[in-house]
Amino acid sequence: MGYMNKWYLIKTKPRQEQNAILNLERQHYLVYCPSAIINHKNVTLFPGYLFIQLDPELQNFSPIKSTKGVVNFVKFGIKYAKISDSIIDFIKANELITKEKIENFNEFSTGDKVEITEGVFKNCIALVKSFKSDDRVLLLMKLLGQQQSIYVKKKSLIRI
Repeated sequence: MGYMNKWYLIKTKPRQEQNAILNLERQHYLVYCPSAIINHKNVTLFPGYLFIQLDPELQNFSPIKSTKGVVNFVKFGIKYAKISDSIIDFIKANELITKEKIENFNEFSTGDKVEITEGVFKNCIALVKSFKSDDRVLLLMKLLGQQQSIYVKKKSLIRI
């Protein structure tokens, strides 16, 4: 029997991360919520998201969806979003670093290469695909081996 634990991404209700963590840990799930000290306050690095480690062969995923504070698993198509151990290790290694200053650019052009500076895709590299009037930038990212389009606030991007 191999140790088959994998990390998955969960969406929580707004500002309900701590409630979700408490209720998931009561059910003996291993949960990870990255945070950092910013301006002397403990700040959740990915507001609205938690990582959970599960063995898909042995553990029932159903109770997680009905846990207080949890909305659902993040999915790409019909598959649950799996997060590689190397990404989790990277987040853990960088968790203690305080938030860097983000240089804002007023304009991005289609095709610009950018790095996302906050949220669940923090430190991911993406290409700008198009603009939306509500100050969000549509990015084309290679996630989990597929091209996925996501919306990210312009202030969360730096040109690289």
